[in-house]
Amino acid sequence: MMSVRIVGIGTAVAALALAALIEASPGCAQSQAPDDAVSTSSASAPDSTALTATAVSPEAKKTLGQKVKALVSKLTPERIKRDIEFRKASALFPDFCKHWEQDLHEREVLNRSKLKFVEKDGYETATYTAYGKVAACESHQSKDGYSIGKLTYEEFTYYVVGRSEEEARQAAPKTVNDLRTTEIFRWDNGKWFY
Repeated sequence: MMSVRIVGIGTAVAALALAALIEASPGCAQSQAPDDAVSTSSASAPDSTALTATAVSPEAKKTLGQKVKALVSKLTPERIKRDIEFRKASALFPDFCKHWEQDLHEREVLNRSKLKFVEKDGYETATYTAYGKVAACESHQSKDGYSIGKLTYEEFTYYVVGRSEEEARQAAPKTVNDLRTTEIFRWDNGKWFY
């Protein structure tokens, strides 16, 4: 009984996919167009070399079997689950980015508070890492439907110097290095992981 139900569902999904492809095919769309639209398009220059969007599109190069297979693969229960997860994940990713930016700021404050000074030519010197604002915060869905988050920010290495540690801490930091950083995250078990 279970296998009959599974086969029945698979057949129904395949039938729906085939019907959707036939409905969306360029040939079906032309046959349903009003007669005046057909005469207008045929009245245009017969020797015209203009290509239609369907002739240029990579989708048009696929066979009907390939289109059906692609559509059916998108309608599997696992893919539908991933699509639902992606909608939730992409809605939550901006908040995750704000939280990440706050974490970077806290890490920078900690880095600055724990400077390790080295004496160099009578001066106390130290370096620390600082972080810029999150410049890009994007969520994407992989080809297989998995949710992926990507954020980008600047990471700076600063150098401070002074006659004493206290003077060095108060001195304006000088940028030694500037690095654009991109971090990739995955959505799993209802939250973003890093």
